[in-house]
Amino acid sequence: KNLADTEEVLFDTKEAKSSLDSLLTITNTELASYKGQNASLDSLVSQKDNDLKVYADKIKRLLSQDKISKGALEKALEEIEQLRYYKQKYLTQIDSLSGEIVVLNRENYKLKGNIDNQKRSNENLSMENAGLKNKVAIGAKLNTSALIVTGIKMRSNGKEKETMKAKQVEQIKLTFKIAENYVAEKGKKEVYLKITSLDGTTLYNQATGTATFNYQGEASLYTQKKIVEFTQEAQDVSIYWAKGTEFNVGKYKAELFADGFKIGAVDFELK
Repeated sequence: KNLADTEEVLFDTKEAKSSLDSLLTITNTELASYKGQNASLDSLVSQKDNDLKVYADKIKRLLSQDKISKGALEKALEEIEQLRYYKQKYLTQIDSLSGEIVVLNRENYKLKGNIDNQKRSNENLSMENAGLKNKVAIGAKLNTSALIVTGIKMRSNGKEKETMKAKQVEQIKLTFKIAENYVAEKGKKEVYLKITSLDGTTLYNQATGTATFNYQGEASLYTQKKIVEFTQEAQDVSIYWAKGTEFNVGKYKAELFADGFKIGAVDFELK
């Protein structure tokens, strides 16, 4: 009789366990949805998840047996409801922090966008400045015209005789006109004359040694150099070069360079 009375007050814990398992499954899913957004948010989610697990373990111990007393079951059900309350409370806190992070990220994104726009604006300005500098540099380039090459043989009276016969030529004379240019600065300009034969060989006086100038980032041989006092106004210039040995019959090219630019070229032939 005593055993029968005891069995009458024991209650099945299956339904309570199922309710707890369902609550924990939903809680895990909801918490997982907040992970990976931000380090601070992940820390809070982890903390609240641990707190809920401690509380859930306590309830599991109450429901560890298949049948328990009515009072024990009611206690377990109250604890489940309490767990449900804490779950909702913690999720509200997490959601609030998540919302703050979203707003902060939006503001940071907007700020980054402003910075990127400013950066692009600065880059465009730099490109415009570079373009302006290039235009100024191109505008400052000396321009030449009327390039004429003549062979010179000196007479006994000291006067020049023009000839294009290779055997008679003692000097090469290049005359040209520098155009008016008020963008280019006044002052001394180094003008380089480069004479090349048909095979591309640069002619130079071996007695004075090889001399080079910088053109497009590379060292290039030149034949003769002349310092011109540039006045910004149109002016006529002549450059002489004596090879020192007899010139060969053939075709040649005379090119002029100044301030890193090629400023003129003309072909000529010695017969």
